[in-house]
Amino acid sequence: MNRRPTTFALVLALLALALLLALGLSAVLSARLNRQIAGLVYGRLASATAVATDELALRHDAEAERVLARLATLGVHLATGAPPPSTVRVAPVARAAARHAGEQLDAPMRVVVVQNPDTHLWVSSAHAPDRWIVMSEPSNRERVLASSARIAVLAGLIALALAALLARLLTRPLERLAGSAGALLAGEPVALDGSPHEVERLAQAFREAGARLRGSARERELMLAGISHDLRTPLARLRLALELGDAADLQRSEAMVADLEELDAALEQCLAFVRDGRDEAPDTIDLATLASQLLGLRHESDAWQLDGPDSLPVVVRPRLLRRAIGNLMDNAERHGAAPFRVAIGRDARGVFASVADKGLGVPVALLPQLGRPFLRGDRARSTAGTGLGIGIAMRAAELHGGALELANAPGGGFVATLRLPDLPPAH
Repeated sequence: MNRRPTTFALVLALLALALLLALGLSAVLSARLNRQIAGLVYGRLASATAVATDELALRHDAEAERVLARLATLGVHLATGAPPPSTVRVAPVARAAARHAGEQLDAPMRVVVVQNPDTHLWVSSAHAPDRWIVMSEPSNRERVLASSARIAVLAGLIALALAALLARLLTRPLERLAGSAGALLAGEPVALDGSPHEVERLAQAFREAGARLRGSARERELMLAGISHDLRTPLARLRLALELGDAADLQRSEAMVADLEELDAALEQCLAFVRDGRDEAPDTIDLATLASQLLGLRHESDAWQLDGPDSLPVVVRPRLLRRAIGNLMDNAERHGAAPFRVAIGRDARGVFASVADKGLGVPVALLPQLGRPFLRGDRARSTAGTGLGIGIAMRAAELHGGALELANAPGGGFVATLRLPDLPPAH
């Protein structure tokens, strides 16, 4: 089984790589600058030494011989013949020193670098073409390489330590969040003081997700309880009618059919509440035509009045909106009283569709709870229905980016206003 790396290991590797790259780039740039500076300094010293030695070689007194002997002990001597070829690659600093020395002497061709492996700078005499001033310097390649290796190891250890510290500081809030994820989803208070803003946002997302999950669980429990309650009565009536043999009686047979229709309507509402219409694609429809069609399907259409423009194009999920407005109309007929009114239009807040009745309204204390599954305006649950109508309409409004406003009418009755954003019609 492959074990994936932890966040700490990934962050540590990333920071260590970044620090090592920064140190490497800094070392390369620093070495290049140091070579240029060292080449300039050594070039000037070499040109001055070559001029002085060349002048001393013209003198044949004892003092000049003594100085030349002293220079020989310091790696500067006179030679004849052509310079030998280099046996190893010439060091960049030596090459830069030779270039600068040639520039100082105004004769770059007079300076030759020989590396074998010690560095030898050959400068031809200005007075005798066959005489060369040779300046020798033992090779420091091995010492430089060893020193560079030590510095690289030390810098790598420092970079790794810093990366580990930074990685720990970065991943500690994530580890705390991972350990508190269960408590956050359960809605328990969790202190994440000192955490970065992104971790706080992620924790808030966990809280909101947990709240939605708990709400969905409560809705499922409430739905199961409501279904069992709402289906028990018609099922009991059907069972009693079958036991008494009422199927042959036309009137009682019609009552049994009504009970079956009530069961079918209840199940249909439950399925609509669960599906919530998210799989339906938005489309452009005429809200005035939809409202007219819904009014034409009412059993007592004469009790209804439609107010609004002759045409009102909107971008909605047609089936979902049709069910939402239909549920509001069903609630008005079931819990309210005629006359009923449907109003559609467009105002500063967008498009709206309101359904009003002239009934007794809803108790003020119950208004904030409307929309909960299986909650009805009459606490006695004496009327037919599942109590899901307003919940479906509220979900439809929220899915469209709008809201459902519920209130008692000032002159008596109840009004439900479905508000939708005023989107441009789809082409």
